[in-house]
Amino acid sequence: MKSDLRLSARPFLANRRIIPPRIPLDVVGRPRLNRIAGLLTRYRLTLVHAPAGSGKTTLLSQWYSALKNEGTTTAWYSVSDDERDPLGLADYLTLVMSGAAKGQSARGLPMNRDEAVARLLGLVEEATAQGPVVLFIDDYHLADENDASATIIALLDAEFPQFGIVLASRTRPSLALGRYRAHGEMIEISVDQLQFSADETADFFRAARGVELSPDESRMMRQHTEGWAAGLRLASLVLGRDGDRNMMASAPPGSHRAFADYFLEEVLSGLPEHIIDFLVETCILETLSGELCDMLTGRTDSAGILEHLEEAQLFIVALPGQQRWYRYHHLFQEFLYTRLLAKGDARIDELHRKAADWFIGSGSPVEAVRHAFLAHQSKWAAELIERYCVYDYLSHGRFELYFRWMQQLPREAREARPLLMFLLVWRHINGRRFPQAEQTLATIELSAANPDGECAAILRETGLDLSGRLHLMRALIGAYGGDLAACRSHIDAIGERELDHLAFGQVDLDSIHSYLAFHEGALEAAERLTWKASGVYDDIACHWGGIHSRCIAAMAYMARGLPGEAEPVLIDALANGESYFSEQSYMVALPSALLGMIAYEKGDFERAEKLWMRAMPPEKTVDVFGLCERVLIATIGLSRLYDATGRVEAADALFVRASRRAYEAEDFRLEFQLALERADRAFRQGRSADGIREMERFGTQLDEARARFPASIWQIWESHLIVDARALAARGQTAEAVARLAEGSAQARAQNRQACAILMELLQVKFQEQSGISPAEDRRVVLAAQARRAGLQQSLADLVYWQPAIPDRAGQKGTASATSRTVRQQSEPLLLTPREYDVLELMRQGLSNREIGTRLHINLNTVKSHAKNIFEKLQVKNRTQAVLKILA
Repeated sequence: MKSDLRLSARPFLANRRIIPPRIPLDVVGRPRLNRIAGLLTRYRLTLVHAPAGSGKTTLLSQWYSALKNEGTTTAWYSVSDDERDPLGLADYLTLVMSGAAKGQSARGLPMNRDEAVARLLGLVEEATAQGPVVLFIDDYHLADENDASATIIALLDAEFPQFGIVLASRTRPSLALGRYRAHGEMIEISVDQLQFSADETADFFRAARGVELSPDESRMMRQHTEGWAAGLRLASLVLGRDGDRNMMASAPPGSHRAFADYFLEEVLSGLPEHIIDFLVETCILETLSGELCDMLTGRTDSAGILEHLEEAQLFIVALPGQQRWYRYHHLFQEFLYTRLLAKGDARIDELHRKAADWFIGSGSPVEAVRHAFLAHQSKWAAELIERYCVYDYLSHGRFELYFRWMQQLPREAREARPLLMFLLVWRHINGRRFPQAEQTLATIELSAANPDGECAAILRETGLDLSGRLHLMRALIGAYGGDLAACRSHIDAIGERELDHLAFGQVDLDSIHSYLAFHEGALEAAERLTWKASGVYDDIACHWGGIHSRCIAAMAYMARGLPGEAEPVLIDALANGESYFSEQSYMVALPSALLGMIAYEKGDFERAEKLWMRAMPPEKTVDVFGLCERVLIATIGLSRLYDATGRVEAADALFVRASRRAYEAEDFRLEFQLALERADRAFRQGRSADGIREMERFGTQLDEARARFPASIWQIWESHLIVDARALAARGQTAEAVARLAEGSAQARAQNRQACAILMELLQVKFQEQSGISPAEDRRVVLAAQARRAGLQQSLADLVYWQPAIPDRAGQKGTASATSRTVRQQSEPLLLTPREYDVLELMRQGLSNREIGTRLHINLNTVKSHAKNIFEKLQVKNRTQAVLKILA
């Protein structure tokens, strides 16, 4: 099912929530409160809490305007009911701060709260690096739940310099206010401080209505309203119209609600009946426009009425933006809604239905769904979600909003829509919640089993391939859960038939099939399938699908030894990820991890490290979304980079953290491949005993590995083959090691996986040299040329010519220095043998030939022979020129 709309919520959001309402022309300046604006960047938190109508929004708007005029970076967000979604506050503040951080474009909405908070903290850090920043959050009480509080606490705990948060709330928020008070980090403005004094009351009436109150009248007005801003506004509307100053005596004392109702009745009593009807019928709207109100009321002059109400200052606020949008004051809206209730639920439901229809036509499906729910039309809401929101919101990663909708739907309405249920399964899989995914699949099967049920009817009507999608989802569970044998069995069960072309049907099958084909070594099939899927994803504006497909294609190019073809594909994928997803999203992490591999092979360690760190999930993140390649590539890459630059302890710690994460997440594939890498690393570093111990540890997992990973899964079993070959070579069984590697490289060549074949063949050469066998000289030269074309320069140093442990001057064992590794990274890897690299490094350190011989346990003539070979290969005349050339 293709979406009828290609819309983003961002422009609608920007017009309505991220700029403060206009300050009324008749606002009264109150110096005792206005001067606090200059203090907002000195305190971490400023809290303004008071009941509705106390003037909180007006005060924040005045502060915002004053700071902006002074050049301070300001950001504003007005919370709405949407933020009761746990993701909401961090999600939207991310967009707000994207605009505040100069030079930063607003990126897509994050996929979960942890990602949103991390992205938000990064944006605030960027903004504060350029100067003071104040973030204003109005109506915070609508978002003050556990996850929203966690967002604010994360911002406060970050202790950004010159950064202040200003909250306006009807209630005292659930934050550790006592701690901030005790440390002098908080300004608190309560209802008592917001109350107008007698003098301010007189100023207000003078500015609002041109009415001069005597000192006694000001005191009486102050007493009756208790200095309540909304009460003063209401009184000014009535007194300014009637000039009756005696009616204050009949106002009910002591209750803001009673006082408001009394004066609001008086305000309405002076309005024409058609205006009253207009106000009552449009009060269901969060924001109003002329066209929308025409739809609700059946009128054609709503735009003019709204302008008139604004001019009359009748508790309506004009919102910024080119389009004319308004909102009612909360107090006024609640009063009007009480009147609407008298007309009965049927009328309210009808108005919400009309609003939903208008928002569908105007391209705002999220608003349409909200009004469908409020109209008590759950089935219609489910239909709207399926028809209009699947691509527009899931493709941008707005999964939490989708989950909230699914929770709002009654069980029967939710389970009657198989496509929505399959999307729920997909989300469980992506979050590695496989038992929940299987439970949901069972629910779908049960609902569809009733031929007279609504689910079966929808299946017949839409043509959704139930059997095929069940296999597809279980293939996805296999791929994401590290059971590629299960993945293959379910893809085989689908066979050659095409799935339906509703949302994420055939295109997802092509995508996961290409992923499996890549792992099985069918690179041409993988590329064909993934580019087919990518085209479909692009056509339907499904950004995550397009990014994922490009990454699979790039992985196939790299396996074929074509990094030049992979790099532009990955750059494009990363650009899309940055445009539509959060910094910590899997859609940014995966292309970053793969680009890190290319940078590393080029010797650009700084860029590689940045890209791999970007791909790694935050340390405390519980849910790591996506396939395991994200963590696997970044972990192995970083560990090799750390080793190559002398940070061995950092590599050790990285393996500990990654292995613990894999164990806790029950990610068997990640756990097993990290174990293989640990063993391989030990052998590369000359720690054969440690390598053998690592092999013994993962040996207990081999039976499960063979059940999960067929022999065709080359990334698993070629890594295992290399470790086995290293173990054989360490035991002196060189012939057996070479034979194993020859078998593996032949298989890789047959599948056109040139990169793997070259590395295994180079390792054969290394083992032969170590055992005293001299391979044909032209074989080394040919492999060197192939390695350069395949972009494998750094892998040669890592996998083939790693510096073994050598005795230091005191005769103690030690690892090669970072400089030694750098020498190898910047040289032509196969021009020199491993021992020649050792000699050259010790030359660089200034050791004499005799000292070199002692250090390496070789005789003086051998040292001289190595030196002669080094000079000939590097085409230099002496050791100084050799060292300078290799470091150039």
